Amino acid sequence: MKAIAVRPQARQVGLVEVDEPALVGRHDVRVRILEVGVCGTDKEICRFEYGQPPAGVDYLVLGHEALGIVEDAGADVTRVRRGDLVAVMVRRPCAHAAFAPCRGARQDFFTTGEFTERGINQMHGFMTGIVVDHEQYLCPIPVDLADIAVLTEPLTIAEKGLDQVAAVQDRLPGSTQGHRAVVLGAGPVGLLGGDSVARARL
Repeated sequence: MKAIAVRPQARQVGLVEVDEPALVGRHDVRVRILEVGVCGTDKEICRFEYGQPPAGVDYLVLGHEALGIVEDAGADVTRVRRGDLVAVMVRRPCAHAAFAPCRGARQDFFTTGEFTERGINQMHGFMTGIVVDHEQYLCPIPVDLADIAVLTEPLTIAEKGLDQVAAVQDRLPGSTQGHRAVVLGAGPVGLLGGDSVARARL
């Protein structure tokens, strides 16, 4: 199976041959990749500014924004079923038992730095034909959103920021909920988040 990968030590980007992944665990899901987004993170990895391959290999398969379709699933999978559209989560929790964000499925709020990310840090990404992952890292996508579903990952960045703003507002005397604001110079992710706020008000 072909994949697009970066070799940081050799400073090369190109096609590599990889083994097709197989279902191993009873909660594993086989996903055929339909679309992969490319963003500034990928550009920086391809400039060799960062990007860490998994242990034991000299390349990192790129791609952390993806839409796929479920092809097969382990015996105990209940979150998705064959034919479902899914987006696959990027960041995975650290191993520290006492670290509350990772234990509470909020690994994006890490402080240890000991996380892995598909297509970025120590885990292969989605620029290939098929991936296998645990069902807990799959987000079912409604068919009606298929045309924009590859934007799920960048949208989470904006949504998490808005979620934190709401949490801060709730702690302030006299809630500022419902007030309007304009954010300038936010770039594509900020515009995507602003659009989601606008849609929520309609």
